[in-house]
Amino acid sequence: MNFDIEKNITIFNPIFEKRPEISKDNLKQDLRNYYLPYIQKLIDKKKQKKNLDGLIVGISAIQGAGKTTQGEVLEILLKFSGYTCVSLSIDDHYVTHEELNKLREKGPRFIRRGVTHDIPLAMKNLTDLRTMKDGMEVEVPIYDKGAEHGDGDRVGWKVITKKPDFIFYDGWMLGARRVLDKSIFEVGLPALDTPEHIQFAKDINEKLSDYEPLWDMIEFMNVLFVPHYQVSLKWRDQAEEILRAQGKGMSSEQIKEFVHYFWRSVHPAIQIKNLAHDSTHTQQVTVIADDHSVREILTPLEAKTKYP
Repeated sequence: MNFDIEKNITIFNPIFEKRPEISKDNLKQDLRNYYLPYIQKLIDKKKQKKNLDGLIVGISAIQGAGKTTQGEVLEILLKFSGYTCVSLSIDDHYVTHEELNKLREKGPRFIRRGVTHDIPLAMKNLTDLRTMKDGMEVEVPIYDKGAEHGDGDRVGWKVITKKPDFIFYDGWMLGARRVLDKSIFEVGLPALDTPEHIQFAKDINEKLSDYEPLWDMIEFMNVLFVPHYQVSLKWRDQAEEILRAQGKGMSSEQIKEFVHYFWRSVHPAIQIKNLAHDSTHTQQVTVIADDHSVREILTPLEAKTKYP
C-alpha cells in the first residue's frame, strides 16, 4: 500500500481530536508495524477473489480491547486508498427485547444479552453486503444497548447504499466455537466460581454450535488477543469513571458482575484463546498489551507457542 506516514498523517486528525489520548508518534508506529501491513493483507486477499464480492473481515476482541478505534483507523486508510467499507458489530444483531424476554421465560439465567443473537438476520446482512451491486440498498439493524433501562433493544434500521469492498464485522465473542473438553470449565478460572456458574458456561458452550454457519462466512479473521485479559476489568472501570462523576455509570462491583457474566458466556481463556490458536479459522493474531498498544502480530501457531 502506497502511504507516506509523515506526509499523510493529517488524514487522522478527526481521530486525534476525538481521542486526545492517542498520540501522533504512537499512531505512526502502529501504522508502520501493524495497520499498513494488515491493510495490505486485506487488499491482497480481496484481489484474489474471482468476482466483485466484498471481503468479510472478522475482528474478535474482548470488551475494551480497542476494536472501535482500530475500525476507525482502517476505515480512513481504506478510503484514502480508494476502497469502500462498512463496519458492523455482532451487537447490532442481538435479538429484540421482546425476543430476549421470551428466552428468559424458558431460561431465567439470561439476565443479560450475552449469547442471544439473531443469527439468520446476521447471515442475511453479511450475504447481502458481500454480494451487493451498485444501485442496491441493504438494511441493517440499529441496536441501542441503553434502551429498555439498559436491557437493550432494536430501535430501527440504517440503510447502506454504497457497495462495500470490505465488510468489517466485530464482536466480543466473534468466532467463538464450542469446546469439546468441558473439564476446562472446572479448573478455577475467573467468573467460573460456583457450580451454577460452571453449568451456565457449559450450557452456553453448547449453544455456540448454532453460530458456526455465521463464523464460516468470515474470510479473514483477526483476533485482538489480550494475554492478561483480566485487565479488561480495569479498562471498563476507567471508562465508567466519567459516568460516575456525572452520577451515572456502574460501581466497580457492578462492573465485575457485568464483565464476569460475559466471561461465563464466552471465556477469554477458553473459547477466545482457542480461536487465537486456531490455524483453520484465524488468519492473524494481534496481541494487545495492558496499555491498549499493539504488542506484536502473530500467526495462530506462533500464538499457541508463545501463549499456550
